[in-house]
Formats: sequence, structure tokens, C-alpha cells
Amino acid sequence: MRSSVEAVLRTALPVVLLVGAFVCTTGCRAWSPDYRAARSWSGDFIAEGRKHPVFGALAPKEDDVLVRGARYSEAGRRRADAARELSEEKKYPEALKSYRAIAKKYPESSVAEEALFQIGECYFAIGEFPAAQDAYDQLFVDYPSTKYVSETSRRLFTIARTWLEITDPVGQSQIKTVSQENEIEGPKPVSSARDPSVKYGLIPNFFDKTRPLLDTKGRARNALKSIWLNDPTGPLADDALMLTASYYMRRGNYVEADRYFEILRDEYSDSPHLEDAFVLGSHVKQMSYRGPFYDGTSLASATNLKERTLLLFPDSEDRQQIRKDLQRLHLLEAQRAWSRVDFYRRKDNPRAVAIQCMQVITEFPETRYAEQARAEMRRIAPAVVRGLPGVAEFMQSLPPASESAPETLEALPSDSPVKSVSASGNKFPVSRL
Repeated sequence: MRSSVEAVLRTALPVVLLVGAFVCTTGCRAWSPDYRAARSWSGDFIAEGRKHPVFGALAPKEDDVLVRGARYSEAGRRRADAARELSEEKKYPEALKSYRAIAKKYPESSVAEEALFQIGECYFAIGEFPAAQDAYDQLFVDYPSTKYVSETSRRLFTIARTWLEITDPVGQSQIKTVSQENEIEGPKPVSSARDPSVKYGLIPNFFDKTRPLLDTKGRARNALKSIWLNDPTGPLADDALMLTASYYMRRGNYVEADRYFEILRDEYSDSPHLEDAFVLGSHVKQMSYRGPFYDGTSLASATNLKERTLLLFPDSEDRQQIRKDLQRLHLLEAQRAWSRVDFYRRKDNPRAVAIQCMQVITEFPETRYAEQARAEMRRIAPAVVRGLPGVAEFMQSLPPASESAPETLEALPSDSPVKSVSASGNKFPVSRL
């Protein structure tokens, strides 16, 4: 009896293992009627609307964006044609009403995309630029790859320029593009730069519909940002970045200006603005330096950027000015080194003073800070620096105080604010937009 049971198990066990492996691989649903019907690839399976777990997942669904975009119906197209005729006849209020209804009834379709763009166009035509900007921004939100990206960028640039020309009268002559795109002129604002709502962003604007209710400058910057974020390869992207950077530079916000100049240098190496991005970018880095008791990263970055500018643009008309600025930056570095000498002197730490003086003399020998450091080291007794490697020998190698000092660069006043050479008499180009 036992042997017969063993024989049955030997025969049945391989079959059980094969069936188990098949079930684990395909799942229990492989035995369902849907699966068997799908294997036949018959038209009845699709006609009956049954969804197989594999093939049904690949079939287009009603809530798919592409399906919804294609199913707008001819009625929607006819309504879009009628709305377009209204806008061509300059019946903008009626066209706006029709386009809003289309955008609501046929969301995420080609006619809704056109409707959103045309809403912006209608508002632009009647001079309501804030509403136009809102419509264009919504178009980018709903349709990131919209086919109207080029036209929308041009409109936003025109709006931004219009607002900046009011809020920034000094920079009016500098707001220009280098792209070959023809700018689109729209209705002119009735405000002037003396309007309090133009000068102060928190004062509401109740009378000029071409401007926002609040913060015209901020809305202009947002329009420029929308251009280079949503149309980064378009012809106006580098113009928008350059205009934004120049705006911040004219207002003394050198940190923000530096950020936009850096984006322009890194992302648009073939832009006609590239030389200005280097020249002006190095200028704002220099101007953002706060002094010897603050971080010196911007000072080193400005020096590096100016040296790169001289190498990359040998024919630049700003070469002489850049060389003067490099000399100024060298003096600022020497001033930072001397400030450490002064710090340890006030702490009454002559050993640290001696080490810092050695650094000033070694790295900046042609400056008056080096002359001051030599004089300071002569006042230190040799016994104080005993045990410091090389310091005693260095002190012995110093020339006597009676010898005439070589011609040196003038030192900076210790309490003078840090300024660029270009900001102290020499004219430096603020922007060449």
C-alpha cells in the first residue's frame, strides 16, 4: 500500500509543480473568461467593452488628455470660428464672452487652447494689459507646450516693456531687444512716472486700465520671467533675462542682478548679450562686496569674471575699465589681509600679527599695506616670535626702515565704503539692452 502511494506521488508531483509555477507567473486571472477571450484577439472582446488586465490598460480611456483634446466636436469648432469673426470685427466684448464659454465647455482641447490665447489677445487689443497677462499665464499653465508660445512671449515682452518704461524713466533708452522679432505695439498707458501708484507699488491704481491695480514693477518682472521660463529657446528669452538683470542693477540690488547675469552666461552662450553679461556681471559682483569684515566670495568671483572677460573678449571697448577694476579688486584683497593684522593687533596677539604681516608682504608686496606690515613687524621683538617656523628669518630679511620704500599702490581708506572704479568718476555702461 505504501509503495503504491509513493508511486502516485512521484507521478503527480511534477504536474502539481508545473501548474503552480504557471499560476504564479500569470496570476489567477489567467483562467478568467476575459483572458481566454483576449487570447483569441476577436473583435467581440472589444465590442463587448470588457477590459483585460493587460490589454485594457493599454487601450485609450475617456479621461485621457489626448482623447479629450480630440473630442471637441464640430459644434465647438463652429463656435470658435464665430468667436474669431467677432474679434476680427473688433467686437471684443462679444468675442471675450464667446471665448470664455468655449474654454469652459471644451477644457483641454485645441479649441479651448485657442480660446485662452484669444482671450489674452482681446484684452491686449483693448489695452487691459493685466487681464491679458493673466490669460497668457493661464495658457502656459494649462498648455505648457502650447503652439502659441512665440506669439504669447512677444505679447508679454511688449507688456513688460510698456510697464517698465513708465516705472523706470531713466532706463527708457536702454530697453531694447537684440532679437530679430518685431515687437508688437499696443495701447499706451495714460500714467506718468509722477503718478504715486507708479512710484509706490502699494498705492492702488484706479484710473489706468493698462496697468495693474498694484505693483506695476513686480508684474513687469513676472511677465519677463514667464518668457524665459516657458519659452527658454525662443528669441526673446535672453532679452527678458538681460532686461531683468539691468532692472535690478539700476536699483542697486546687485545680488539679484548677479543671479540673472549668471543665468544668461550659463544658459545662453550664443546670445548677443553675452559680452554685457560678463562685463556687467563682474561689475555687480564687485559692487555686492560689503567690506573686509564680510564674506569675500563676491570679491574673488568678480576678479575671476573680469579676468575671463579679458580673455574671451579681446576687442571689448571696456578692457581699459576692466583693468582698472582689477587693480581696485587687488587693493581690496590687500585690505582684507591687512584687516586681519589689525584684528590681532587689537587682540594683543603679536605672534598672530607677525604671521598675518608675512602674508600681506608676500602676497601684496607692491601695495602700501605691505609697507605698513613691514613697519608693524619691525616693532615686534624677536623673542616673541621664537618657535614660529620661518618668521624670525623673515623679520631679519626686512630692509631697514631708513631705506626709501619702492613705489607702491595707494591704500584704500580703512573706513571707506567699497566702490567700483566705475562708480567713482569713470562712466561704466549700465546696460546695452
